[in-house]
Amino acid sequence: MPTQRKRIGFLPSAEVQKIIDQLCKNNKLSQSKVTGILVEEALCSRGVLINSKNKKNYEFSSNIDNSALITNDIFDNKEHKKCEDLNLDEKYVEDEVQMINDYIEFKFFKNIMNKNKKIN
Repeated sequence: MPTQRKRIGFLPSAEVQKIIDQLCKNNKLSQSKVTGILVEEALCSRGVLINSKNKKNYEFSSNIDNSALITNDIFDNKEHKKCEDLNLDEKYVEDEVQMINDYIEFKFFKNIMNKNKKIN
């Protein structure tokens, strides 16, 4: 049965693709699912998504020691604002997407640095 959602293409950098592939392999999730979880976490962190009562936690295990790498919440779409109500221009959306991508890369880097501190 076809979905009502629009498919979003995402071409990450080679480094990000390797991380996503490893997360998929370690957690037995599809690339689409991992990318969706990461995007929702980034949007939540930016304050775009509103917390809801129905939260689900996803724990990604790293390829270093299988400890939790990222925890993410999935939110109830009923509480979100409609896109038409936001009045966002194209430049603003592009800037937000770039900020989200930078944030995701930062989170991975931060977790790797924290794990390196624990090893040393």
